[in-house]
Amino acid sequence: MRTDEFDDELFDRILAVAEDDATVSTVSHKRPNWISSVERTGVWVETERSRDRKSGPQLVPAWMITVAWNHLQQNGTLASVYLLKQLKVHRSTFVCALLARFPDVEVRQNTPTILALADGPD
Repeated sequence: MRTDEFDDELFDRILAVAEDDATVSTVSHKRPNWISSVERTGVWVETERSRDRKSGPQLVPAWMITVAWNHLQQNGTLASVYLLKQLKVHRSTFVCALLARFPDVEVRQNTPTILALADGPD
């Protein structure tokens, strides 16, 4: 299910990450993603590539993060490959990096990235 805006709970989680440290490094390669702003419709993110090209922040739509978070909550785990290939989230590296910063999410595997809820199945 795609949604155009974050619900309150997910929006607050993302705001907490951005307020704590607006630099979110990718799980596998530790590449920085800089959150420039968080809106109900998505997260504006700069990468090294966008900075080099001077193209400015790019929007990662709310639906991409929401679909990933919902899958993780429903299944207990989320693989970056599944997120990209099955759920068609083309900013999967950033989305996984963001979710990995949530206090109740742990990184089970770096390459390829697999996330799990802290109380999720092994």
